[in-house]
This record gives sequence, C-alpha cells and structure tokens, in this order.
Amino acid sequence: MIAPSSPSSLVPAGSGFRLAARAVATLRRSVRGAVWLRVLGLGVSVALASGLAGCGHKIGDACTSSADCDPSGGDRTCDLSQPGGYCIVEGCDARSCPSDSVCVRFFPEQPLLDPTKACDPAAVCTAPVSGSCCDVDEECLPDVKNPGQAACVRTSLEKRACVQSCGGDGDCRGGYVCRASGTCGTLALTLDSSATPKFCAPMPSAANGSLSLCPR
Repeated sequence: MIAPSSPSSLVPAGSGFRLAARAVATLRRSVRGAVWLRVLGLGVSVALASGLAGCGHKIGDACTSSADCDPSGGDRTCDLSQPGGYCIVEGCDARSCPSDSVCVRFFPEQPLLDPTKACDPAAVCTAPVSGSCCDVDEECLPDVKNPGQAACVRTSLEKRACVQSCGGDGDCRGGYVCRASGTCGTLALTLDSSATPKFCAPMPSAANGSLSLCPR
C-alpha cells in the first residue's frame, strides 16, 4: 500500500527555501517603507513647525501681544496703546526698518512742549538762537494747537519706532489713515533728510496712543 503524499512532498526541492527568502525580502521592504514614511512624516512636521515659527504679523498689523508680531521672539513688538494693537520695531534708526516701513521719531505734545521756547522749523540752525533755533539737545516742532507756531522739545522725550509706510489711506488697515511725517509731533528718520515719508496712524476719532498725536 502506498502512503498518500504529504503536502511538503509535492513541493520541489529548494522551493521552501525560496518561498521563505521571498517572504523575508517582502518583510524587509515593508519595514524599510515604514521607516521612510516615519522619516518623511518627521521632516514634513519639522518643516511646518519651522514655517509657522517664522510667521508673524507685518509692521502695522493688528496684535494682542508681541508674540503675534514675532513668534520667534525677535525685535517686533505689539504697541497696545494703538487701537487694535500695532506691530512696531522700537528704537529704530535710518537703516534698520523693514522695507515696508519707515523709522519715525515721535515727540510728546502739549503740555510737554515748552511754549516759552519758540522756534522756526524752516530755519537753518548751527547754534541756538532765541525765537528761531533750539538747543543742541532739542528739536523744533510745529504746535498743532496753534497753527503757524512752533516750540522746542527735548530729544530725550522722543520715541522711535518702525511704522507702516503708505502712499494713501487705502494702504492702511481699518481705523487708520495715511499721515505725513513732519506733522503732529513727528519727524522721519531717513537717509534722505529732505524726504517726507507717510505712515499709517490711527484716525483722529480713535486717537489715544503715542502714534496719534493730533487731528488730521
């Protein structure tokens, strides 16, 4: 009597080894694929995180904290004295502001202007002259409340900030208007001393901060 053949006896010699090797190779490919997928996913996550970390509001944008303006903890801060907040860079100079902004010197208005020290903003000064030229540590600013008059103010009272530059009101966000520097207690700090750049300032109806010193 012939015993029935077992399943293993029906497989040609060496086939079992080949099948096992093929299974191992498939498993290795699957493992490598899973590893690469994890690496790829990690890379995408890092890229997204880096992109988000570099994102922030531009100069002049609304904000509720300095983290809104510069998540990386850079030099942009949120001026909460402006309506809705205003992203600025404090302590600027003629070269340090981003391309879409301008460095403006903000001076306090009355009663900090000294009405007893009148001056002439158009005068070319080389030394203090009573009624025309201020002391070396002062600037001559027009008196908004008294058109045609100007008074000296100490430069130690100024605040410098990069603020959003503009060409017209349409360049500013809601509640803000495009104002010329050299007015309302401001002076632009630029490489071109004859330039009068404009910047976005709060509308008079919302004015209560250091960037909004006078009616339009």
